[in-house]
Amino acid sequence: MLLEQGLGPQPPREVTAPLEIQSLLKALHAARTPLEVRFEERAQTFQSYLVELDTASGMLYIDELIPSVGDKWMTQRENFRVDAWLDGVHLRWQHSDAAQVELDDGAPAFSLPFPTQLTYHQRRGAYRAAVQRSIDTRLELVHSADKRAFAGELLDISVTGCKLRLAGNQLQALQPGERYERSQLQLEDSPLLDVAVEIRHRTYHEAGDETHVGLHFHQPPAVTQRHIERFVTQLQREARRQAREDLF
Repeated sequence: MLLEQGLGPQPPREVTAPLEIQSLLKALHAARTPLEVRFEERAQTFQSYLVELDTASGMLYIDELIPSVGDKWMTQRENFRVDAWLDGVHLRWQHSDAAQVELDDGAPAFSLPFPTQLTYHQRRGAYRAAVQRSIDTRLELVHSADKRAFAGELLDISVTGCKLRLAGNQLQALQPGERYERSQLQLEDSPLLDVAVEIRHRTYHEAGDETHVGLHFHQPPAVTQRHIERFVTQLQREARRQAREDLF
């Protein structure tokens, strides 16, 4: 499978086979995975979604950008890069020559040809467990240099990292690569844990007015690592138990 997990992190590879590119785009479309759009020589990051695929014509259609100022640069046909994350895989490709169109339902969109080359990077091999809202968790991001702090709940967790839910649009406040060395993690039935985390990616979900942040645990203390491993194992066992019950 293209998005197989459990093999561990792999080096990036360039995908050029049209059928494989098509399959990856279909997976992004089906999962409604947010896309990060960055224009060349512009610092701002934008968000969009893959709203339609036309495999017969080899065209894809993405939604208008958030913030909307990006639509101007899109209509000017500036070169841009698309990044997306799906099941521990980082996908990246380049685009230019976007055309503004209307879909069959009248919704505005941008049409683009399928990329001829796409970078595929398996970033995660560890089991990642979903964290239900009913489970009491909290992670406070604390930056040691400027005392910035953000707090939210866990969406999922593995022994190597987690995804955090924050209220509001935090795309500009949180930048990939930043490290929050004095963060504190609260897991169910555990003490408050010291942990350093590094931002890997973040996406804003307008419908819920919340930002989802992918984080990597950076050299956690042994006691923190043990609590994380115990919590992930507990969630994995519960997920397996529920899966068995669903069979009957």
